[in-house]
Amino acid sequence: MIIHQSSRRIYTSSRQPPGPRGIKKYLARGYYPFLFEDEYGYYERIVRIIEKVIFEDIPNYFDLKTHNLFLFRKILSYLASIPPGEVNTNNIAKNMNIAHQTMTHYLHILEGVGLIQMVYPFEGSNQHLRKPQKIFLQNTVLLHAMQQFTGVHLDRGTLRELYFVQTVRDAGNNVFYSKLGDYRVDKCVFEIGGKNKTAKQIVDVKGQAFLVKDDVLFASKQMIPLMFFGFLY
Repeated sequence: MIIHQSSRRIYTSSRQPPGPRGIKKYLARGYYPFLFEDEYGYYERIVRIIEKVIFEDIPNYFDLKTHNLFLFRKILSYLASIPPGEVNTNNIAKNMNIAHQTMTHYLHILEGVGLIQMVYPFEGSNQHLRKPQKIFLQNTVLLHAMQQFTGVHLDRGTLRELYFVQTVRDAGNNVFYSKLGDYRVDKCVFEIGGKNKTAKQIVDVKGQAFLVKDDVLFASKQMIPLMFFGFLY
């Protein structure tokens, strides 16, 4: 049982709070329940699922030539290797040596089959006319699984931001990119970072703004531990 008291979470059960080590373990292995079936072959199974989605499910539901399917795997590997800065779909298209319109179509397919998620700016016109500002793999475990086979070092900032986005969206909320801070959810702005992150990027926000910090256990005024977002759903 968890009781909220004076902006802190007090754990009254015999278990200790998961803490920074617990959340890091969850980010690496906690998203899919079949972890308990085969812990040692966990990432291999995830990669097999990715391969099945790309080479069986996508061609069955979309009118695509078979020789283009390998591009989906290349796109996932590329997205797993870049930091969480603003993404440029034109640069991704050039990197893949395909037309921008084709790249946009492929990204929407990957989002539709649950392998990536895109974050659009809050400001602007209709979402269908806007370009995504950030593109992530669908969850942190997918990111870890891809890293096992690409050998690319995982960016800590990417893991933090992706965990925030996936937990808030899995709880049924819309998440938008924000010019002030990192993300906007309803009328609140959130800035994501480590335990030493300051509030300088959200001081000019009109309305509610919060720091979301990794490696901390307790909340304070305008600061929420990143791990708390795992309790949203």
